[in-house]
Amino acid sequence: MNSRTNIFILSPLALENGRGGEISSIELASGLQNFYNITLMDTNILFGKSILSPSIIKKKLKGVKRDKRMNFATLKFSDKIFTFPYPREILKLYGQIKKNKIVYTSSSTIKIDLLLVFFSLLQRKTKFIIGFRKPLLSDRIFSLYNLKYRISILLFSLLKKRFYFHTISYHAKKFLENFYKPNKVFHIIHGVELEGFINDSLEKRQSQTLKCIYVGNIDDVHKGVDILLDGIKKVIEENKNLRIFFEFCGKGPLESQVIELQNTYPKYVRYNGYISYDNIPEFYKRNDVFLFTSRREPFGRVIIEALAAELIIICSKTIGSIEILKGKDFAFFLQDLDANIIKEKICEIYNMWLKNPDKFIQLKKFAKEYAFQNYSVSQEILLFKNLIEKIS
Repeated sequence: MNSRTNIFILSPLALENGRGGEISSIELASGLQNFYNITLMDTNILFGKSILSPSIIKKKLKGVKRDKRMNFATLKFSDKIFTFPYPREILKLYGQIKKNKIVYTSSSTIKIDLLLVFFSLLQRKTKFIIGFRKPLLSDRIFSLYNLKYRISILLFSLLKKRFYFHTISYHAKKFLENFYKPNKVFHIIHGVELEGFINDSLEKRQSQTLKCIYVGNIDDVHKGVDILLDGIKKVIEENKNLRIFFEFCGKGPLESQVIELQNTYPKYVRYNGYISYDNIPEFYKRNDVFLFTSRREPFGRVIIEALAAELIIICSKTIGSIEILKGKDFAFFLQDLDANIIKEKICEIYNMWLKNPDKFIQLKKFAKEYAFQNYSVSQEILLFKNLIEKIS
């Protein structure tokens, strides 16, 4: 396959959302442009306020051709948002697909999935790679979330010849192999831009206080923040003399609870609000322990970022955290998402930091080495390049 091959990458949501999927689309496009002609398109679907600014998006795209976004009409009913593509936008999307040999997108909405299946009938020379980046199962068996993914999986199974599937977890790969041939399903690591974590700041970060950080959406439904806050409260109230500090970066529905905890214990807690993507590495670096309490997560981008910044991890058991951290001494798993267990893990790490600092420093060093050896975005790009060459 030569370097002039045209590849089209579609982000189902606006890049300004700045979530893992949008950032991954940007990084994939900018990485693959070293080998192919890349066009990136996103949509106008934005949940809440913009997180990535136009200047940051432009910087991260590194010259990738960004086509005009696909516009959807939006209808809000109760607390639900429904989106529908305008007819002219469907034609615009088809026009892009006709010009490209390979199309990559993440499975997100049934509407887009259905359009891709239809376009594959019209454009038989184009091959499609569908990324499954989210959990494929919800805890609620009969939820709309589960129904949506079942329908999408079945839609793509109708035209198996021209569709290939990419997952970021072995668990998802095994699940999809129930519907597709194993040689159609590829596990590719979710690489992370680690440039901001290269400089070793370990020595200057040593202090008289153990510093812990949470980065992510401030909610309980997916991230378990309510239970995390209870655990931190127990640590502070039951151990008044601990030299420990907690900070939070992010935004979400439980912001007021974090602020309340900060106001009650200003000596121990700080809420930073949302931090720009370019600045977040510095917040990781000034801490020692990363707090990960997600209820479900197929990967956990923040885990890799924390490891790259030499942080020890306290984490809940999710598909992603287990695949990344199982058997690693720098990872301290929570047997259950419980406030008392969180308190115990924090105190366990505090005691190691206090009584065995050499071991503590060594674990942080191992964490960084592990992230750089296994989860750089350059490795992800090479794996995608191999996939593209294999199917072409």
